[in-house]
Amino acid sequence: MRPRTGLIGVLLFMAGMMLSSPPAASAEDRPAWQYGLAFSYLTGDYGADENTDILYGAAVLKRFFPRGDVTATIPWLDVSGGGVTLIDGGAEPIAGATGGSGLGDIVLKGRYYAVQQSGPLPFIDLVASLKLPTASEAKGLGTGKQDFTLAAEFARVLPGNRWIVLGELGHTFVGDPSGYDASNRWLYNLGLACRTSPRTMLSGYLEGRTAVFAGNDDPLSLLLGGEFKLTPGLYLDTMVETGLNDGAPDLGVTIAIRKRI
Repeated sequence: MRPRTGLIGVLLFMAGMMLSSPPAASAEDRPAWQYGLAFSYLTGDYGADENTDILYGAAVLKRFFPRGDVTATIPWLDVSGGGVTLIDGGAEPIAGATGGSGLGDIVLKGRYYAVQQSGPLPFIDLVASLKLPTASEAKGLGTGKQDFTLAAEFARVLPGNRWIVLGELGHTFVGDPSGYDASNRWLYNLGLACRTSPRTMLSGYLEGRTAVFAGNDDPLSLLLGGEFKLTPGLYLDTMVETGLNDGAPDLGVTIAIRKRI
């Protein structure tokens, strides 16, 4: 069984923290390709006097291989209120951002299935992602610089094959936007998932990362998600995010549809 972790928010669909179906004997559960659309709404004041609203849509294409997968995410953003920029899909408070709409940062991600669960060892995936600076820096849709993330994702299937413990630890090398001093950041999450039926998987987890800009809170959120198998190869994913401090959005809602072939 191979769950996959990794945001979402909407950013969740990009980061890949929704669970995927385990490998099995059928061709459906050993797909060659997956494509889909994700839509998110995030709102919060991020410690400022006014709220910033973010609408996010993305087209996602994934290619599966025997020991890994490669994903390309092409997003579109609308940021109203300004005051934030997006770094690897996460909103970061920053002075001078005016808001606007347009193409977001394209993200390329590769995952290697490094370790299969055996004895005391959990599933371990090694992940590398590259953010291409295709979003407008002036509008706060991106920093105008490349970012590179390395991460390890962990999953432990508990006896009975219903419950799964999930975790992730990663580090992002952040490119400095013009006129700002950005710090590299750590990211982490820890959660639990339950397969409530052959067609439904529910999950909840705590997601955090260190702030990129000095003086900002380290973002920390609680997320609840669901994966629903609609028909063979067709899945609906949902996610609700509640921010636990000013570094995170007050509320985030994500819905995604994906097809495996």
